[in-house]
Amino acid sequence: MMRIWFGYANTHMTEKYTRKDDSCEHLAHWMKARGDEPQLEWVHIFCHTLDTIPMNWYLETDLRHETIEWDVLKESFLLTFISEYGFKCIDEEL
Repeated sequence: MMRIWFGYANTHMTEKYTRKDDSCEHLAHWMKARGDEPQLEWVHIFCHTLDTIPMNWYLETDLRHETIEWDVLKESFLLTFISEYGFKCIDEEL
């Protein structure tokens, strides 16, 4: 099992977001592991908790320079992936 450590002694995330889990839960777990106050570096280390397709989303977002603030990235993440929650594939949703 791969573990990802993010600087705090007793906090870590062991699973990557694969779109099969709830994006809201993933963010809640991330924020709990990181602490109470969002930090500037969150924008750039959050991507390490993403699997391949969500990572591609992050890279595209980063290339468009939309990963400047945590609140913007968090909202974009939820808007992108919450609609997929509960569907096995995008074809079912359409």
